[in-house]
Amino acid sequence: MTAIIHADLELWLTGWLRAQLAARPEAVCQGVTVNNKEPAGTLPSKLVVVRYDGSSVEELHVDSASVGVTIYAGTKALPKDANDLARIVRALIGDSARVEPGNPVAAVTASNGPIPVADAGEKAVRYLTFELAVVGSPL
Repeated sequence: MTAIIHADLELWLTGWLRAQLAARPEAVCQGVTVNNKEPAGTLPSKLVVVRYDGSSVEELHVDSASVGVTIYAGTKALPKDANDLARIVRALIGDSARVEPGNPVAAVTASNGPIPVADAGEKAVRYLTFELAVVGSPL
């Protein structure tokens, strides 16, 4: 049997999503910080945090990976930017399965959200979840 290793999905997804958002024409997509954790101190005006929640083996070279995405934008009183950015992020990740070099996503099998999240900060917060079929390569 051949040992299979999977790409760092969190690293790939943050870089890919950062580039996808920067290429979008919508104003809400400009100047978005995409990372795998919240920064210490003051949050950027628009922040998308991608979190890899683990995976399970589906087939020899395919894993089913869980990903959570948190969006911070706008304010609690004016959450339109958070709502719009969350819907765009959901659409982009929903279309992330492509045959292109370096892309480990073979299929997006499920997505949920955006879900409003109560937070102590001033920003509006939305949460999304995804199940992705990811392809590995021989070790």
